[in-house]
Amino acid sequence: MLWALVGLATMACAQEGTSGYQVFHETDTIWHFGYQGVNLYSRKMHRIDIAYPSSDKDGNPVTLSGYVCIPDEVYSGAMPCDGMLIYNHYTNLAPYEAPTRGFAVGIDFVMANPLKPNYIVVCSDFLGFGLTADHPQVYCFGDTNGQASIDCLLAARKLLDERGISQGKYLFNAGISAGGYDAIATQRVRDMKYKDEIRFDKTIVGCAPFDLETAYEVYIEGKDDASWDPTCMPMMLDQMNRNANLGFTYEQMFTEELFPHYEDWFLSGKYSMAELQDMTKGKKVSDFVRPEFLSKRSPEYKKIIAAIREYSLANDWIPDSTAHYYVMHLARDKVVPTASGRKFIEFLHDFDYDGKTCDGFTKSIVPERTRLQTNFLIPSEKHTLVGGIVCVLHLAATLTAYPVLYYDGELNTHYADLIEPATLMGIIKLLESKGYDVRGMVKKLSGEGEEGSTDFFGMLSSISQTLEKYGTSLEEVMLIASDSGVEISDILAVYQYLTADPDPAEAKTRRVASASDTLVAEPMMIDYYQQYLTNWLNEETKDK
Repeated sequence: MLWALVGLATMACAQEGTSGYQVFHETDTIWHFGYQGVNLYSRKMHRIDIAYPSSDKDGNPVTLSGYVCIPDEVYSGAMPCDGMLIYNHYTNLAPYEAPTRGFAVGIDFVMANPLKPNYIVVCSDFLGFGLTADHPQVYCFGDTNGQASIDCLLAARKLLDERGISQGKYLFNAGISAGGYDAIATQRVRDMKYKDEIRFDKTIVGCAPFDLETAYEVYIEGKDDASWDPTCMPMMLDQMNRNANLGFTYEQMFTEELFPHYEDWFLSGKYSMAELQDMTKGKKVSDFVRPEFLSKRSPEYKKIIAAIREYSLANDWIPDSTAHYYVMHLARDKVVPTASGRKFIEFLHDFDYDGKTCDGFTKSIVPERTRLQTNFLIPSEKHTLVGGIVCVLHLAATLTAYPVLYYDGELNTHYADLIEPATLMGIIKLLESKGYDVRGMVKKLSGEGEEGSTDFFGMLSSISQTLEKYGTSLEEVMLIASDSGVEISDILAVYQYLTADPDPAEAKTRRVASASDTLVAEPMMIDYYQQYLTNWLNEETKDK
């Protein structure tokens, strides 16, 4: 009640203000970097909570809340500001999860990591949280939250200008999960309405449900699979039904197992998203959603799909071809379908609208090689733990690296030289230049001279059998390769090169393949990170 009264008073003040925003709370706080409650590093931040004018999904004026969070070293003037970051928060349900209520999980990892990037963070509560907690939230629906983030940035700029605080050189836009969807929406709003006022140095997106139609189809395919998270589908249906005014009731959309509880579980604010997912663990999408909405032939499905298409972020969007993106998704995500995120890189890579094509969006896993950097390499069904950590670590590395890698907007030539060989053929040539007999290693793996053949299809069969031992398939690897910008033509070129007879003079300089050259299953960085923190926690608590 107190929060609501403060909100009403603040909104009245904000609407009367001449600068477009109103400060309603200001505090020093501490952000942490750690794992499962174990804090490895901390950082002092100064948070300024603001009310600012924006609009709801129908374009009506509304006053939203958000924060401007400044590293203590920047706020005090001890360190220069490198830039600003718009952070779009992921799915929240409980009022206490609003950014202006102190909830900072995800972005605190970025800012409090040991490298401590000196950026000012701007984060909107979005409609339905903070000062508008009495309003239903807008979840993965059009560019409503994208507009909210842009308006929050514009208000933050005025605040910082009036206080004489530098905004630095760079501006980034980021989000994970539903926040990734909103980060895409933020880029879309910028491209369509604010090209002369705002330019993002990079938009960083993790595990985002860009294409809701594709996500819907995948949820239907996995409707009886208990390994799929059962909460996203009901939320997507409810939000599309509510915001597009489709007129379905909860009883029409949800089964008897869910509809009596939907408002309490999803809308009351009693539970966080993590708590709700724990409560519904082991349930299937088909346990919660009625069959009519899980059949592609039904009128209900067709009505939902028509609304999804009408409010798709891809509609009427002509992407700015000079923008830079990092798009990350887990290869087996069971919360936000990988195929939905993959549609975003396809949208950028293959963009064509009324004959207008954006140049420069070429897929690559190599940072700064193209304007579209991709990473779908981690095969995990988890969503927040693995995907979240990988995405925020990449975001932290990007924020820290940019001032070093760029001089007046130009890529550091030394760094450019370092990444030049980072292609399939480039890596092979680099290994050969170091004396490794790559051809010999490949022939040994393919079984030449023993069992097997260097015939292309025979080699594919051998590779497929090897991959099965590592819990994957050739089809999945080929798809991941495509996500990373490796086309079948690249693979064929490498195959032709590796199976060709080597130059005798070159062969003498190369190291002969040994037993240690066999393939092994290497742990990924995230495995090391998790194990390090687990060991550290055990050491800290073993005598307590």
